[in-house]
Amino acid sequence: MSRQSRLVMIVLGLGVFYMGLWAASQWWETALATPYGDADISPDGCVRVQAFRPYWVLPNSFHPQFHPDDPQDLSWFIRWESPAFFRLYDNRDGQLLGESEIYDLTAHGAPVSWGSRGHPTVMVGLIQIGDLPPDCARNRPY
Repeated sequence: MSRQSRLVMIVLGLGVFYMGLWAASQWWETALATPYGDADISPDGCVRVQAFRPYWVLPNSFHPQFHPDDPQDLSWFIRWESPAFFRLYDNRDGQLLGESEIYDLTAHGAPVSWGSRGHPTVMVGLIQIGDLPPDCARNRPY
């Protein structure tokens, strides 16, 4: 094997390794995430929202950032200030109802909006987390 062929194989091998590492990091960033702060419980006690910090091993500039209004609007190599994502749980039985993408809270975070009968979606600022269970949404005002 020539020196040039060996160099090409090494470069390709490193490329495959780094792509595999990045793909694995997409899984572990939410699977190994740690809770951030206390959970917010809805006024009627039906659901709760818990914030999580992603488990990132790679530098944060290697993680793309979506915009909540347009999931196709993807930005790479940006500076994250406060990365987090949210999970919505049924407070009565602990069932997971929804999970958001990872967003920078300094840009898109705000207080929790618990939804209503006409719009049963729980949101944190611009970040959509999930829908209320039907029996909880019926008890909400319009």
